[in-house]
Amino acid sequence: MKTFILPFIILGTIFFSSCTTEKNEVVIPNQTIIGNVATNMWVLNTGNNSYQAILNIPELDGETVELDAVQVYISFGSNIWEPLPQVFGGVSYLYSYSPGKLYLDAQNATGTAPVKITAPIDIKIVIIKSQY
Repeated sequence: MKTFILPFIILGTIFFSSCTTEKNEVVIPNQTIIGNVATNMWVLNTGNNSYQAILNIPELDGETVELDAVQVYISFGSNIWEPLPQVFGGVSYLYSYSPGKLYLDAQNATGTAPVKITAPIDIKIVIIKSQY
């Protein structure tokens, strides 16, 4: 009888005394900024045959630029978001950023004559905070 009960006692001891460690997970929420790039915001850069739009984004402060991740997406009014860098319709879209500014570049994918952006573009900027 004792050998019959012994496995249940061992399993019960393991089950009820399982290691419970307290997890101190810190969840840092992302920050998402939605905006629009109007056609008149694009300025020709003759040095590299591209158009550039500069957006004022105060959320891109010095700490964010130095320590966090920034991802940019564009949509052409279809509510389908394309991550940058991206080639769409023969146009290569790139981005870079500095404190307070987001730079969008649009260039012919072949690197030849510049391609003028003729329609507004929706933009989504996602700032992913880093735990440091």
